[in-house]
Amino acid sequence: MSAHAAFSARLADDGRDLPLTRRLAGFIGEGQVDAFAQRRAVAVIVDTLAVTIAGGAEPAVRLLARSLDPRQDGEVASLWGAAYRADDAALLFGMASHILDYDDVSMLAVCHPTAPVLSAALSAVPWHDLSGRDLADAVAIGTEVMIRLGQAMGFRHYALGFHATATLGTIGATAAAARLMRLDQAKIVHALAIAASLASGLRKNFGSMVKSLHVGLAASNGLKAARWAAAGIEGAAEPLEQDGFLRAFSGGETDRWPSDLSLGSPFVLTEPGFEQKRYPCCYLLHRMIEATLAMVRETGVGLADVAAARVDMPPGGTRPLIHPFPKSGLNALFSAPYAIVASLADRRIDLKSFTDAAVLRPEIQARLGDVDVVEAAGTSLQGADVGSAPVTVTLTLRDGARLAKTILVSPGSVEDPLTPAQLEAKWTDCLERAAPGIDSATAARLFAQGFDLAALPRVSDWLAGLRHAVSAA
Repeated sequence: MSAHAAFSARLADDGRDLPLTRRLAGFIGEGQVDAFAQRRAVAVIVDTLAVTIAGGAEPAVRLLARSLDPRQDGEVASLWGAAYRADDAALLFGMASHILDYDDVSMLAVCHPTAPVLSAALSAVPWHDLSGRDLADAVAIGTEVMIRLGQAMGFRHYALGFHATATLGTIGATAAAARLMRLDQAKIVHALAIAASLASGLRKNFGSMVKSLHVGLAASNGLKAARWAAAGIEGAAEPLEQDGFLRAFSGGETDRWPSDLSLGSPFVLTEPGFEQKRYPCCYLLHRMIEATLAMVRETGVGLADVAAARVDMPPGGTRPLIHPFPKSGLNALFSAPYAIVASLADRRIDLKSFTDAAVLRPEIQARLGDVDVVEAAGTSLQGADVGSAPVTVTLTLRDGARLAKTILVSPGSVEDPLTPAQLEAKWTDCLERAAPGIDSATAARLFAQGFDLAALPRVSDWLAGLRHAVSAA
């Protein structure tokens, strides 16, 4: 039996006797990451770092950076040249990683898993002390804890109005930081107790700067929880069950970890995997964008040819889409009418689609009311079910003809993954957003180096190369 399998078996056996938080602490400190999960972790790290670099150019992130205190003796260098205290660096990384809504998704817990976890991991220890393998392992462990906790809690959490990336992300970030800081089991328990009281974030802030700030807060608070526990701050012995995190954040729906829910057997990174975004916006817009662009490619139809559009969504599929008439790029990340109109007008959806100027074009604003979004009746689907339900876009042309396209699987999912070429194109698009003059050969070289991350004895050289390429362009 492999070390990983033996540890997982021990966790399962211990589950009858050990409190939940101790079981999680054992997994965080001792869990073994298999080679396949490690490779998947490297892929999501590369993808999320690209999105983070692009996000660093956004005005909201620059506002945050100006509020922080960069120092010559800062503990962590950012990807934009300055150095900060570790918790401030995590805050900045986190907001930048999510501001464009281009980071990966796990519909098992309706959250963005890698962004808060990676942001904390990049800030937990000095880069020259951090190997690529340790970074990959920390991301695998942190995202596993984050998503499995979300599965245990159920989807009422999201329905109550919480932003799961913020709440669950605080726990996942704590797990990654504790792993890299090599805290012992007792201190990891205390770190999780602290994190359970720091977790927060509301869906009401979707479409505003605060949504992405949630990710920064999750990363920063996760790191603080680990550091405070390392310093000796102690919390409850069982903060998750027994009237703790699970009960509070599920609205009283559950108070127990399901007996059949295991950790790392397999890692969620590998089964079913994360959905990597093909388009930089809310994931529930992706199938309607894919449908519209498919009709554009197949028929040559454009916005001028269309009199009206209808989007048929599954029950629960419109819940995050709270800005039908967006007035900013951030609003448009959660706007179904804008997704349709922009797809027809520009024949593409990419980072350029979600600037304020693009959204506020008069010819776009004038057509938003021509898109009818219809959610099917019935009990709201949840999590992976709503993420995989069919979406149909029907276009009524000015001559009375109709075109329709149904998308059955989400772009970027395991069933329709980004190809290597699409991943590299996304990487280049992100780097060019931050550094318009970056050399294409340099971008390609850094992309290739990123996939060798697990073999690097120190991540500092690669990250420094990224920082130099972005600042020099």
